[in-house]
Parts: sequence; C-alpha cells; structure tokens
Amino acid sequence: MTRILTALVAVPLLLVVLLLAPAWIFLALVLGCAVAGYWEITTLAARAEWKMLGIGYVLVVLFVAGFYPGFPLPESMALLVAVLVGFAAVFSCEPSRETLGALAMTVFGVLYVGSLSGSVVGIRMVEPDRDGRFWTIFLLAVVMMGDAGAFFVGRALGRRQLAPVLSPKKTVAGLVGGIAFSIATALVLRALYFRSYSLATFAGLGLGLALFGVVGDLFESLLKRSAGMKDTSSLIPGHGGVLDRIDSLLFAAPVLLLFLRWVALREP
Repeated sequence: MTRILTALVAVPLLLVVLLLAPAWIFLALVLGCAVAGYWEITTLAARAEWKMLGIGYVLVVLFVAGFYPGFPLPESMALLVAVLVGFAAVFSCEPSRETLGALAMTVFGVLYVGSLSGSVVGIRMVEPDRDGRFWTIFLLAVVMMGDAGAFFVGRALGRRQLAPVLSPKKTVAGLVGGIAFSIATALVLRALYFRSYSLATFAGLGLGLALFGVVGDLFESLLKRSAGMKDTSSLIPGHGGVLDRIDSLLFAAPVLLLFLRWVALREP
C-alpha cells in the first residue's frame, strides 16, 4: 500500500513539473535525484570498504548541469573527471589497495549517475520547449509502462527466470510483456503528439527503450548483489532508494537523447 500511495503522489507532481514549471525546476529535481543516487553508490562502495571521494558530489552536479544551456558542456566535464579526481586523491588519499578501488568507484559513480541523469535534462531541453516537455513525458511513460507490463505479465504468466542470479523475480514472460507495453505506449503517444514520425520509428524506439531499461535494471541489481544489499537505500517509502526507482530510466534516457540528436533532426 505504501508503494502505491507514494506513486499516486509522485507521478502527478512530476507531471505538473513537466507540463507547467520552467525548465530550471526540472533541472533542480534531477540534480536532487543525482546527488541522492551518488550517495547511494557511496553506500554500496562502503560495503566493499572503499571510501569514495567527496569531490564526486561536485562532479555529479556539474555533469548534470552540463546538459542545461549556459553551463559547461558535458563533453568538457568528461575530460575533467579523471583529472579532478586525481587532483583530489593526491591531497586526501594514502597509497593502498583500498585507494585504487575508491578511485575507480568515484569515477564510475560520477559517470553512471552524473552523465546518465544529465541525459534526462538534455531531453527536457530539446527545442522548442513544448517538444522538450513532451519528449520527457514520452521517455517516462514508455519506461514506466514497460516496468508495469513486465510486473503484471510476469506475475501472471512468468515461469522461466530471465536472470536468476541477478534478479530471481524477473521472467522471460515479464520481459516480453514489458516490451509489448513499451511499444504500445510509444505508438499511442506517437498518434497523440508525434504524428510526423513513422510507425516503424516509434515501434523501434519503444523496443529500444524497453530493452535498455531492462539492462539498466539488471545492472543496478548487479551492483546491489555485489555489495550484499537488497535496496540502495530507504529514501522512497515502499520503493527503496532513488536508484531503485530510476535504474531503468538511466539506461533508457541516453538512447532517446542520441536518437533526438542523431536521427530526429533529420526526419521531416
């Protein structure tokens, strides 16, 4: 019940932010999620006795902001990550095996949380502003409906496990159901808002976002199981941590952003 109540509150608020609020409000929301996500990664790393560097929080914020107009480009941030992490390590770390793990986890955490969260901001900033809002809603709807389809179909028909070591509850039937729901959602939204694009294009988008979303979910499960944790935190009542809720989104968002930058602008 807590899980449902949380969703009933969070989803309408998110829609209000996307449809009515200025872009900087959405940026602030994503920044908050990214900082919380990086903190959760530090918690996972602590289980392996790797104390990640505090500069990672700063780099995550800069990475996400880099997708917002007026801030340094994310490409510039990618160039600086290793240099700034190394700079911070020289003045705060001692030579040890744990230091190597901490440095690797810091760079990974910044790239995983910062760059992938930032891609959601990049989608919101697509011009014109109306399109940026609708493309972001498209991303969220396709991923969320895919998750819902996987849950309900898997629960009703699931027999064969998809990835028993990483996520025992996921089934092949759930995967098929999630893909079907994602494609159907993509096609419905195409009919409502994106009629200039072909059916094949949006069916492909639905398929791609669904598949990458599943991989994102399994990847986060790999991280948690490697650290011996069930959830990344308890920040969201009934849902676990922030990363537990946005793991699929983190892998799906870059796919859509690259589509918008490389393909959509060339279509009529």
